[in-house]
Amino acid sequence: MIETSFERLVRRAMILGIGNLATPVYFRWLNELKAEGDEILKTLPRKNVVFLSNHQTYFTEAIAFFDLLYIVHGLPYEDPHLRFSAATETMKKNLITKVLTYAGGVTFKRSFREGGREVNRPVDLEGVSKVEEAIATGWLLHFPTGTTQKNAPIRPGMAQLLHRTKPVAVPVRVDGFKELLLHKQFPGRTGKKATIRLFPPMDLDDFYAQPFDKERGRKVIEDLGKLILDPA
Repeated sequence: MIETSFERLVRRAMILGIGNLATPVYFRWLNELKAEGDEILKTLPRKNVVFLSNHQTYFTEAIAFFDLLYIVHGLPYEDPHLRFSAATETMKKNLITKVLTYAGGVTFKRSFREGGREVNRPVDLEGVSKVEEAIATGWLLHFPTGTTQKNAPIRPGMAQLLHRTKPVAVPVRVDGFKELLLHKQFPGRTGKKATIRLFPPMDLDDFYAQPFDKERGRKVIEDLGKLILDPA
């Protein structure tokens, strides 16, 4: 995934500007964002890592994750190169989301949902390819339910994505991010508490070593769901 000079400039400006000025104030002064298990970040390889997170807002979790990596832990801006996955229609909503795409968004068309309504269309193979390349060349924050709707299941294609790319898969549980929203998807509320919890990487060696099997894939999704989804 080749990054243009403009994209690199926007990315660095976002991290330097928002990361050093806005996010410390918003996440640590005006609100209380706590991270748990984040000590593993400095032990992970710089490529082929995917963070699999539940999803409460369109982009607040992604901003908080950039803040955690590059500001709180001071990791080099492009080593690892963090990106986040997002639905194409979501990242075209306004100027902010378009800029965030340049800063690290990997967009794809969802096969099951668009614009708040259910759809049924072929898998976006070009989008899947971009997601796989983002994993292979760096770190990807990925949302396996594909929607912010409460109690949405993990999409079955998640197991196939893991089997094809064979990354280090780190489950992530976020809580309280919806409470940060002031209007629709825009953060702005204060005095709230939110958490990002990173679990140890999933043990997928046996799953990766054998040909893909739907039953084993379902077991991987079930194990992931126990960590990142709300209890049934």
